[in-house]
Amino acid sequence: ANTAARGETGLAEAAANAASAHPGWEVEVVRTEVRGHGVLLAEEAAGEGVDLVAAVGGDGTAREVAAGLSGSHTPMLIVPAGTGNSSYRELFGMTNWTDLLGAALEGAAVRSVDLNRIEPTGELSLLGFSCGWFAQIVELAAADTTTTGAAKYAAAAMATAAAPTSFDAQVELDGSPFAGGRLGLVAVGGARVRGGVFPVLPRSILDDGRLEVLAVDAVDSAGFTELMEKVIQGHDLDDARVHRGQGQVLLIRSGAVLPTEVDGDLWDKHAGETRIEVVPSALKVLVAPD
Repeated sequence: ANTAARGETGLAEAAANAASAHPGWEVEVVRTEVRGHGVLLAEEAAGEGVDLVAAVGGDGTAREVAAGLSGSHTPMLIVPAGTGNSSYRELFGMTNWTDLLGAALEGAAVRSVDLNRIEPTGELSLLGFSCGWFAQIVELAAADTTTTGAAKYAAAAMATAAAPTSFDAQVELDGSPFAGGRLGLVAVGGARVRGGVFPVLPRSILDDGRLEVLAVDAVDSAGFTELMEKVIQGHDLDDARVHRGQGQVLLIRSGAVLPTEVDGDLWDKHAGETRIEVVPSALKVLVAPD
């Protein structure tokens, strides 16, 4: 459980109490103390052979737990307590977390989903990676102390529309040129929805062994809203400023320090070249009840 998660107001204890009341289950709540701690805690849990790990927090907490459980037989579920909760929505749809937990305790089915490896650090992502406008939105949302929930991202998107940033980069997909020059956004995943509300990667499937990629050329504030509405609505197929594709490996080269984010957390490790590759069937997750 991430006590810094905005929605974690007793959810960990509520989930633990519900699980403990179910015959045959022993439950322990452990809390993350610093960024990255969830990876270590999940690795330890998987090494001890626990039957289930629940990530209580937002997309960053889910990413850390997923990375720690990667390659193990221990499945993950999520108790959503973050701002956007895109990971929960992608994996479990609109299922209430209490129903998901109840199904897990009764022996719900498990499926395998893909993760993304990001180099040069080698860290794993569940939702995906982006540079440009989404990172700008994440940064603005983090600084917003007045708005709550997914509305934070909507407000940050409006602020981004008023002053969209841009960057110079060359992008390759599976070794072939994909996009380049002055760009506003490169997003790869992972999940269909980012920020809890933006369906920007509609063909993304978490268990197909492929990345979906979106790159958008830079535009000024006058063109931002019109262009992003086309992207979100899926009406961009005839727009030369929008580049879509699918593959296994994405390479982004830029001499500048790019504004980037991973699973809704700002990421500052771009050092001239960032490589994102799919890791097929890396994580086991619970299947949501019908």
